[in-house]
Amino acid sequence: MIPKISVAIATYNRAEMVREAVMAALRQSLAPDEIVVADDASTDRTVEGLLALGDARVRVLRRESNSGGVENWNSAMRAASGEFLAWCSDDDRFAPYHLEASVAFLEKHAEIGMVHSGFIDAIEAGGRVEMVERRLRSAQPIIIDRERLARYMMRYYNWPFHPSTLVMRREVWLRTGEFDPRYALADTDWFVRAAQQFKIALLARHGVINRRHAGNWSNRVGSAAMQREIFEVVERGILNPLWRLAWRLNVKARLAWTVRMRIEGGHAEAACAAWSVLARQTGWRLPRFAERWGLQWIRRRGAGKTATLDARERVSPL
Repeated sequence: MIPKISVAIATYNRAEMVREAVMAALRQSLAPDEIVVADDASTDRTVEGLLALGDARVRVLRRESNSGGVENWNSAMRAASGEFLAWCSDDDRFAPYHLEASVAFLEKHAEIGMVHSGFIDAIEAGGRVEMVERRLRSAQPIIIDRERLARYMMRYYNWPFHPSTLVMRREVWLRTGEFDPRYALADTDWFVRAAQQFKIALLARHGVINRRHAGNWSNRVGSAAMQREIFEVVERGILNPLWRLAWRLNVKARLAWTVRMRIEGGHAEAACAAWSVLARQTGWRLPRFAERWGLQWIRRRGAGKTATLDARERVSPL
């Protein structure tokens, strides 16, 4: 019998977090038929902790050597065999009715290939956890497809989707293809490719608890690097020249905002990195003297500022 709902999770050295993610999936109001956890050669007790759950629905795949991340994401999704596939990052947790609401919408709307949802931040700072509901973007589902992708990505550039809220028909994964390991933001590249082939619905509900902590993937990749990648993957999918121009101007404005906020936060080198992306890699390049002048100005403005470390960083994770 083919499982109806599969949850795919990729993990590395997050024994307690991934255990919480799996337990939240098991406790769903509409329980999954299988949970596939791909372990990327963890050196902690990740595997032992998952096996100790003693639930036959949990399958653990262990790699012999660390893949670096994205290839392990593919391992988890390849092994998931359900009619509906749900992704969950190892540091997040499904809200109790996430799978039930997502699958119900897909079953009712045959024209929709994939859904995603809003989320609730669990902000870890100073030994405390603060729960903050992100404002929902609409009272009704927002439909995204090839024609509406550029407009959607410009409007919701700060966080166009949360990967742990993605629930899709199996056909979407098979036709879109795997995550591309050339990108650190492989999930964003994949989302854009999926939207070019299928209709996607953003549901007006909170689907996941998003843990904000120092070890987040976005923190490791870095804001400037992520903005460079998102510019590339979205621009590739925009065919209309006017929308492409609008997209480039939007990204330049966002990068300028990132530069400002990094300076204010005392992160001058991060501001310089964002400025370099703006100057070189957003469709047209500034003259070299302008780029150098900008770097000098940023370093002067950032001189003497004390760097702040806040889980609620005001700069977009993208």
